[in-house]
Amino acid sequence: MSFTKADRPIATKLRRLTISGNHAFNSTEIKAWFGLSKHDAISREELLQRGRHVLAQLNARGYPFARIDSVAFTYNSDSTEANVAVQMREGNRPKVAKFDIAGLQEDGPAIADDLRTKPSKPFDENDFEQDMAMLLRAYEENGYPYCEVRIKRFEVVAATATELGYDIAIDVQPGPRTEIGEIQFAGNEETRDYVILRELPVAVGDLYQQSKIDKIRPQMMKLGFFKWVNPPRLEWRDDGKARLIIEMAEGNNNRFDGVLGYNPATPTSPGFVTGLLDLRFGNLFGTGRLVDAHWQQRTAKTQNLRFGYTEPWLAGLPLNLNFSFEQLIQDTSYVQRDIKLGLSFLFNDNLALLSHVGTSETSPDSLGALRFGLPPSTSVNVGLGLSFDTTDQLLNPRRGVRYETSIEWRRKKIRSSSEVTAEMIDTGSFNQRRLSIDFENYVSLFRWQVLAVALHGREVTTNEEIVQLTDQYRFGGTRSLRGYREEQFRGSRIAWSNIEYRYLVGPRSRFFLFTDLGYFFREDRLPDNSLSKIDDFKIGYGFGLRLDTRLGFFGIDYGLGEGDGFSNGKVHIGLTNEF
Repeated sequence: MSFTKADRPIATKLRRLTISGNHAFNSTEIKAWFGLSKHDAISREELLQRGRHVLAQLNARGYPFARIDSVAFTYNSDSTEANVAVQMREGNRPKVAKFDIAGLQEDGPAIADDLRTKPSKPFDENDFEQDMAMLLRAYEENGYPYCEVRIKRFEVVAATATELGYDIAIDVQPGPRTEIGEIQFAGNEETRDYVILRELPVAVGDLYQQSKIDKIRPQMMKLGFFKWVNPPRLEWRDDGKARLIIEMAEGNNNRFDGVLGYNPATPTSPGFVTGLLDLRFGNLFGTGRLVDAHWQQRTAKTQNLRFGYTEPWLAGLPLNLNFSFEQLIQDTSYVQRDIKLGLSFLFNDNLALLSHVGTSETSPDSLGALRFGLPPSTSVNVGLGLSFDTTDQLLNPRRGVRYETSIEWRRKKIRSSSEVTAEMIDTGSFNQRRLSIDFENYVSLFRWQVLAVALHGREVTTNEEIVQLTDQYRFGGTRSLRGYREEQFRGSRIAWSNIEYRYLVGPRSRFFLFTDLGYFFREDRLPDNSLSKIDDFKIGYGFGLRLDTRLGFFGIDYGLGEGDGFSNGKVHIGLTNEF
């Protein structure tokens, strides 16, 4: 059997949809529920199906007696288009004639007055469902994990002589009130029980509270000690108290992180290799202690070395103590050493107050002292800060915010050699203030796609005539402004932004496109002793990959700066291995 073109059924398209008979909801809103646009293919069967959806929307909003009386089609001459007219009635909105609640406990939550479903008020299905969920959650928050809320009666009755309404009765069955008598762990072969217990939002002797139970898994995962943590489960003990069981699998807490970069040759300088090495030994002996070491070859003649140690939960309090030593060899200009002792107080799993004290010493070599006029100096530093983190995971977050800000005050002393004794003596004192802001936001756009936006800012101010070279910030390269050499720019005021559109190819893997924006400002002293203000904006862009492999977490970035051709791009390769 075959058909000619003339034999084929004609698809009728919608020209205009009109709604009449509605009062409580406007026509635009009802048309949106139909979900039809101009030129959509339509039929009576299609309109019937979409009409059921419209009635379901009206029912959910408290109009159970709504109906569609008629659907009229008016076709054009060749039946390719039609106007559709829908005649409907919303009906009366029933009220709550009677609302009874049985089973409320005297020691339970006082929540009845907070419910939206009340006698003589119009009935709303969404409000009623939220009320049932609110009742259930309130009891779960007050020690009743096995609470059930059941509908005993839901009947249509005469609310008044002329109106129908609902007679509703619900029964709250709270079950036994539950106290946590024991917390048991399974799977923590290395991490000690007390290390996990101090991080939990619940303790032995607490009444069951669902919101705290829900926090256990994400808080434990945030420690970085575990591959996975199962949702906690309850078991009853013979004494009537509950045993909370938490199952987990430990991960590798030690990490090796290496980055190799190459900066192509320019007309004035040869190409050179940059490198970075991070070693992290976490959860030492299962106690949560941390040791980390960092080495970086920033430029051909610049090296940075840092060592740190963290003692968590000092004296059994949510107070972390950390110590760090850092040495910077900057070109052939100076050597800078910093020692810092810090304390961080954990208000909760997201918020922490930061503080530190430290000393800094700068020793210029003969070239740095002659060329840049850098004197030897020492300083004492005191700082305060705030840290806030709601990200859902460490390496490949899909949503959440990270924010950290700090302010530091420095008392800087300039030193010089005494003409009489050749000893170093103080010849001047100055005050400095250093401000730091870091903000990261992760937004899940579609499945497997994430927009990551980061903003960073640094500023140093001083009562010296200018901010010395040794006190300025440096940025550029793989961890700030990609497409440029490591620490290519410096200033007393700097800022940069990293914008990435990520496509997630696994729990810890992603491909991304990036655009980096940077700004810097500084004042330099010219040979004639005058001051020159220098500021500029820079942009970098490119693509990158983070891939979880058997060898470790592999990363590669390819970035282009302003005026770069494809062959002049900066390539950075990194490997993070956990062991």
